[in-house]
Amino acid sequence: MVQGGQKQPLVAGENPEFWGSIDDLLKAQPENVPADATWFSVILSLIFLPLNLIQGILAGLIPRLFVVVSIGLDCCLCSCSAMSSVLKGRPLYLAFTWWRYTFAGLTALISNKKSRLSLFLWEWNAFGSGDWWWHGEGCWSWKWEQVNELLMRPQARKKAFGAVSAPVPDLFASDLVIFLPNLEDPTGSLWQVMRDALHTFLDNDGATYKDRLEQMPTKLQTDWPNPSTSELNDVPKLRRIVAKCVFWMIFGKWLDDEDATMLANWRNHAFWFVLPRLVQRTLMNIGIRKVKKLRKNSVELIERLNLQELFVTINEGLPQKHRRENTVKLCDEIMYAIGFAGIGGTSACVESCGAFLLCEYPAESATDKISFGHFNTSEKMIAKYKEDPEKYIKETCRMDPPVTSATTSFAKAMTVTLAGRKCPMPAGLLHQYALSVANRDPTVFTDPETFNPDRAELDKALTWNGRFKEGHLYPRICPGRFLSMDIAMAILNHVINPTDGPEATNKGGQV
Repeated sequence: MVQGGQKQPLVAGENPEFWGSIDDLLKAQPENVPADATWFSVILSLIFLPLNLIQGILAGLIPRLFVVVSIGLDCCLCSCSAMSSVLKGRPLYLAFTWWRYTFAGLTALISNKKSRLSLFLWEWNAFGSGDWWWHGEGCWSWKWEQVNELLMRPQARKKAFGAVSAPVPDLFASDLVIFLPNLEDPTGSLWQVMRDALHTFLDNDGATYKDRLEQMPTKLQTDWPNPSTSELNDVPKLRRIVAKCVFWMIFGKWLDDEDATMLANWRNHAFWFVLPRLVQRTLMNIGIRKVKKLRKNSVELIERLNLQELFVTINEGLPQKHRRENTVKLCDEIMYAIGFAGIGGTSACVESCGAFLLCEYPAESATDKISFGHFNTSEKMIAKYKEDPEKYIKETCRMDPPVTSATTSFAKAMTVTLAGRKCPMPAGLLHQYALSVANRDPTVFTDPETFNPDRAELDKALTWNGRFKEGHLYPRICPGRFLSMDIAMAILNHVINPTDGPEATNKGGQV
């Protein structure tokens, strides 16, 4: 609000001029929805449900059949597979390929104990254990050298998640930074604008950040006065505490339990983000409605706490062509990034570390791919953490990463080998790189399935979309990796109180 040429403080409950309505934003018609994911296709799939189930379940259990429904028979690539549908633009007449493929994917996930890493490895084996496999709408790669090289160059990203087109703006915000390409643009890309906006919140060297970090132990002690190591497996509590810490570090306000529980849904709803549109609609958009409510509640929290001017200032500082007509759109996009990556990712990190400290396997982890090695008791795990918390967290996240993979697209046409077959792929086809598998590449990591924080190659892990402390080499490295590490250490230190170890805070206090 402006009076006499100067901005005046907002009245509680009042939004700034040109703020807009989150309700109107969420009511917009969804984009990026293929013909085979329309309501008509859903109805047809239910009519043929028994046939879809039989084919899908068998394919999800039998690797050879999974390859067939994914990319077709050796003699028939043109009509009977999910890949052929993608290459033709996912038309309605090939919807049947997606009905059975969807059930095959869900069956394979369930049979692999709902572990995405286990699913990736199962699919990789099904496709012949080579350099590539197919999942969703694109090709997946895993070798460390290939993934590392990809992360060091600009990416032609699209509105896609998990190698599947991401409908916007209902399940995902339209201009999320993870969807934006960062190709060379002499006029300034939207990706760079959004990246800079996030860095405004994650102030790298600001005294505010360091002050808040120093105050966090006191905040935790007041909120959680008598922690015990057994509470490291109290997942709802951990998620609530993470939400409070993230909000405190970014906005300087310590939330009550009710608001923190709401924000913890950015982690609780992780299941819904990975489901393709066909499944979402078959489930009557239950997941989409949950995510819409979460986005609305997150923006309304900003409004209720009178924090809108932070977003207004950023929006007004954007180049004219990227400025949002209604600032609420920018608020929604930034809160989505903070919630989805900041709260969700940090929660995953803390949960995995908490489980490891108890010498237990995290939920949905690849349990048959994790060996605790010499650290086969909780006492040994805690002692190892106290030696060097940073190494401990990095190794835990190498083995059970918060982000398992990410989506880009082929910058140019190329030919890949799938199940021993040469397959030409057009430029623009989705390309998923599997960070979780790259972090276990045996040509880079010695005995990769064994927990060892002292491993010499630890800093080669690509967990945060690049090597942790070499962000200048990786344009899309996670901007909040230091923030996430600081919060994880603060919470874990509060629980296990490593008084006899080194100072257990991020050594740079960087973001």
